[in-house]
Amino acid sequence: MKKILIFGVSGNMGGYLAEYFLQNCSDEYEIIGVDLVEHPTVKKMIKTITMNINDEEEYSKLPTEDVYAVIDMIGPMPARMVGYKPIVYVETNVLGSYKIFDYAVRVKADRILYAKSFIDIVKRGEKQLVLHVDDEPYFDYDNYHSVYCVTQNATKELLRCVHEFYKIKTFTFRLPHIYLWNTNDQYSVKGVPHKMMHRILIDQATAGETIEVWGDPTRQKDMVYVKDLCQMFFKACFVDRETGFYNVGTGIGTPLLKQIEGMRDVFGGEKKSELVFCPEKPNAPQYIMDIKEAVDELGYEPKYSYLEMLEDMKKERELGRF
Repeated sequence: MKKILIFGVSGNMGGYLAEYFLQNCSDEYEIIGVDLVEHPTVKKMIKTITMNINDEEEYSKLPTEDVYAVIDMIGPMPARMVGYKPIVYVETNVLGSYKIFDYAVRVKADRILYAKSFIDIVKRGEKQLVLHVDDEPYFDYDNYHSVYCVTQNATKELLRCVHEFYKIKTFTFRLPHIYLWNTNDQYSVKGVPHKMMHRILIDQATAGETIEVWGDPTRQKDMVYVKDLCQMFFKACFVDRETGFYNVGTGIGTPLLKQIEGMRDVFGGEKKSELVFCPEKPNAPQYIMDIKEAVDELGYEPKYSYLEMLEDMKKERELGRF
């Protein structure tokens, strides 16, 4: 049986990815999750292996035969880091990922999939709404995200080295904010935990409380759902190509006002939240991901509209699986 390994399976997106592959792979494939700790829902779905990716001896826990694909979704994020420990980015994003790549080469895997953030181009959205795959990375060197951004781009280039030298198939994905339902509603700003903004809005809508619309309500954002990301990864796992670099997204912008109205309508009860406009408050980020390469090369087609995404998130909230 051919094996597909998902490194980082216990993270926010890992369970959704494991489930999507289980539902769509044929019986000739086994899905195996790998992470530092087990997720209670994921371990009921698939075989999971706990290991430290930086410990070379622990790679003996992994299969050595019939490995078809290795998916690298590991990596600490500024949004999940309490305090500031940049060495973790170097140890995990660079050294850890390269050890995963090296493992894939050793066991003669057919391909490697690597997920990275769009943090290297997101600021371009202030001047160009649509972000393209070939946009030059924009580096800041003086903030909490700097080392994270540099290490992820270094790893992208290392994966290219692996592809060129060993001729293994490689696919890299640039991820914006991926929307999903998760019991963890926190993220960190400069190392300090806060509640995620969209979860604040959903809670306010659920309670029928007044919701403030900050800044320019017409600014658009690409609202991509985790299950569409899963589709893109799945297609890359089986496409007949040697390599590729893709933006994850829908290619559609949803204005801030429509985002908030959607949350109010989907999550609200009989008492609908009143919207109060606050143009003096800071603007939300704006960007639309150009997904042309994913559409043309992978046959990717986003399935979830913004409202369909919210409806499915509501179902996942009720299920409480992840």
